[in-house]
Amino acid sequence: MHRWLIVAAAVLALGCKSKSESNAKRSVGSQTVLARVDDVVITTKDMKDLLSRYTSQPFVLARYSSIEKKKELLDSLIRYDVLAIEARRHGYQRDPEVQRVAKERMVRLFTQQEIVDKVKPSDVTEDEVKKFYTAHASNFVRPEAVRVSQILVKDRAKAQKVLALAKALPKGDHKAFRDLVAKESEDPDSKQRGGDLTQFDRSSTQVPAPVAAAAFALKDIGDLSDLVTTHKGYVILKLTDRRPAQSRSLDEARLEIQRRLLEEMRAKRKQELVAQARRAIKVEVDEDALAKLDLAAMPAETGGTRTAGSRSLPATGRSPDAGAMVGSRP
Repeated sequence: MHRWLIVAAAVLALGCKSKSESNAKRSVGSQTVLARVDDVVITTKDMKDLLSRYTSQPFVLARYSSIEKKKELLDSLIRYDVLAIEARRHGYQRDPEVQRVAKERMVRLFTQQEIVDKVKPSDVTEDEVKKFYTAHASNFVRPEAVRVSQILVKDRAKAQKVLALAKALPKGDHKAFRDLVAKESEDPDSKQRGGDLTQFDRSSTQVPAPVAAAAFALKDIGDLSDLVTTHKGYVILKLTDRRPAQSRSLDEARLEIQRRLLEEMRAKRKQELVAQARRAIKVEVDEDALAKLDLAAMPAETGGTRTAGSRSLPATGRSPDAGAMVGSRP
C-alpha cells in the first residue's frame, strides 16, 4: 500500500466524524459542497486549495477554466478519497505506521497552534532585550585573535638553522614558508596543514601558553618569531592573520537576543503545557525494562525515512491519480 494512501486513511479516520455532520447540507461554513464520498465532503475550498500552489503560474490555472477540466480535477479528488476510505474499511487506520504519522502530525499542529502561534515575537519586550544584553555583555564581545603557522623542530641547533632559512625568505611569500614547513617541521599534525595552527585568542588552550604569547607579540602579517621553547621542541611562528577585538552594540545584537528570548519563552510554555497535561494523564515507567534496554545493539535504521528531531518521518508521497496536481488530499 502506498504511503500517501496510508497517511490519508489516518487523516480521514481522525476527521470524518465532523464532516459527516454536514452531509445533509449543501455547504460547509461558507464553502459549497461539490461532492460527497461516503461520509467525506469535497468543497469549493478543497478545489481552490489544490490549485493555490499554482497562483504564480496563470497558464496552469487557465487550463481549469472549462467545465471538463473542473470535472477532471474534482474526479481526481473523488478517486483519492474513495481509495482512502477503502483503506479505512480494510483497517489501515489501525496500522502502526498510520497511527505514528497521524500522531506526529497532530503533535506538530498542536505545537504550532498552542505554542508558536500563541507566543509571538511581539511578546518579547524591549526592556527584556536590554536586560539580557546587560546581563550577558561578555557574549557580545569578540576578543582579539591571531592566526599563525609554525615549524616545530626538536633539536635546538637544527632549529636555529631553520630559523635562519625562514628569515631569508621574502616576508610576504607564504608559499615559500609552507614549503619550508613541509621540508623541516617535525610536528606531523600541523605539517599536514602547512604549519597552520588556525585562529585563536589569548585565552585559548589549543596551543601552548608560550606559543600564544609569542604569536600575540607579532605585529605585522608575515612577521617571524624567534625560537619558542615548548614541551615538544622549538617552534618558529609566522603571523598569517590578525583579527581585532570587536564589541557588538545593542542594536547589532537585538535580533539575536529577540530570537533567543522568544525560543526560551516558547520552551517555557511547552514545559508548562506538558506539566499540566501530565497531572491529568497517567504515566508509568518500567525502570527495570529501561535499565535492560541496550540501545547500542539496535540495528541502524534503514528504508525510505528521514529523521526530524528524535522522530522518523516518512518520505513524501504523491497521488498517482492526479499526476503533478494532487499530492495529498487537502
